[in-house]
Parts: sequence; structure tokens; C-alpha cells
Amino acid sequence: MNYRRSGYDFDARWEDGLANRREKIIMDLLTGRDEDGDVTFPDEQILSTELKKKAGFGKGGEKNYPGIITGLQMQTYLVITDFRRRTNKRGEEYGMAVSIMLPPEAVWGYEKVTAAYNEKPSESWQKIIDRVKELYPDAYEEDIIRLIGKKPEDS
Repeated sequence: MNYRRSGYDFDARWEDGLANRREKIIMDLLTGRDEDGDVTFPDEQILSTELKKKAGFGKGGEKNYPGIITGLQMQTYLVITDFRRRTNKRGEEYGMAVSIMLPPEAVWGYEKVTAAYNEKPSESWQKIIDRVKELYPDAYEEDIIRLIGKKPEDS
């Protein structure tokens, strides 16, 4: 998370003007705050098709839902947690399975996800490189970099 997010949680990214309004709309549907100000997550899982509607994307509304979702996934603000088929009014499943996305903090816990924020993103990047090399000792480093992305420049 630290490497992909450059050390920002979503709220900090928004406050620094690095997130756009459409990203904020989606993230606000998937996160909240309790009376103590702690981050909360919805009890119910939302199909990505329903998330699109609730966020106001589609005909006559917000544009580029796939691009916004892809960007949030690339920065690891959202991860796919499951696939489910839609149900009709009789409760019968139909069609292809649709993704369910949540912030990784909802899946693994806020502390676990943000634990590396105190290190430089380039250090997190190196840990990823080292772990892939450990798992796949025959892999070439340039191929690993092509897969995960270039080393970030720390500020």
C-alpha cells in the first residue's frame, strides 16, 4: 500500500488535492466515520454495478466509472474481495458474476494496511522486489520491475 499510495491514505490524498471528486464520491460510499472520528466500513457488501449507480455514474451522470475504479485499484484504495451474481426480484441469480470491492483497510484492518507508512515508498518497493525474488529466484529483476512498476522517487 505504501508503495502504490506514496504514503497517503485516501483522506490525506483528498486533503492535499491529489484525488478527484469522482474518486471521493466512490470512497465516501465505501467508508465513513463513527462518533469518535474513526474510519468505518459498510456492513453490507455492494456489487460494483450497484456502486456505480449509487455514485451517480452512467447515462446523464458522472463519467468514466471504469477508469476511476481502475485508478483506485492501481493505487490500492480498492481491492476486489469477491464475485457474486446479481439476483432478480424472486431472489434467483442471473448473468455473469460481478465484483465486490472494498478498501483494503476493511479487509485486513487499518493498522495492518498503514503499518508501512512510516517508511519511504522506495523502501516498500524494494521489499516487494526482494519478496518476489525470494519466491521466484529465477526471475530477472527487470521483469519484476516491469510487472510491479518502477521505483518511486521519495520526496
